[in-house]
Amino acid sequence: MSDLDDALADLAAWLPRAQALTAIPDTAPANGTRSQPGSRPPWNAAAANALYDALEGIRRLETSLRWEVTGRDAPPPHLSHAGPTLAAIGSLAEAIDERDRSRAAAYLVKLTTPVLQLAAVDEEERPQRVPAPCPYCGFVMLRVYPRSGRVACVRAGACADSDGNTPQGRAGRSPMDGTPRIEWNDGLVT
Repeated sequence: MSDLDDALADLAAWLPRAQALTAIPDTAPANGTRSQPGSRPPWNAAAANALYDALEGIRRLETSLRWEVTGRDAPPPHLSHAGPTLAAIGSLAEAIDERDRSRAAAYLVKLTTPVLQLAAVDEEERPQRVPAPCPYCGFVMLRVYPRSGRVACVRAGACADSDGNTPQGRAGRSPMDGTPRIEWNDGLVT
């Protein structure tokens, strides 16, 4: 199974879960508030956003692939046709090169991640902002994943470590005095 097949299968598996969660109100308060948990509208806005963003994303991907493969424009599929649209993406992707298939897979993973980050699902960590500048680019664009301790600069493509990769590291404590520090993948410690 290729990365694209895995990404298609994951998204197909999680879309029904996101759809089911849209009718269930939030159980956690909004970030940074001390109010009672719940949603204002009679649905779960976070789940609805994740669902409809994913559905629109697969519509756009299928339309783009259809144009690239056939050279013809077709009307975008209806939102209710997610299953056939995902199947069409898999079929159309067989006619494109490996680089474009890998881009399509990464895009599908990007569409699946918000569903996995929903509070009711909690399969993927939600990054939090770090109010400190990146040691490589100087911009305050660092994000930390609290459970894993992973830290990354989100200026991907515009920021690189000394190895030429997107800066990533692990948050931890100094063994000498216990102060917080980040050990970057290229060996830098801040």
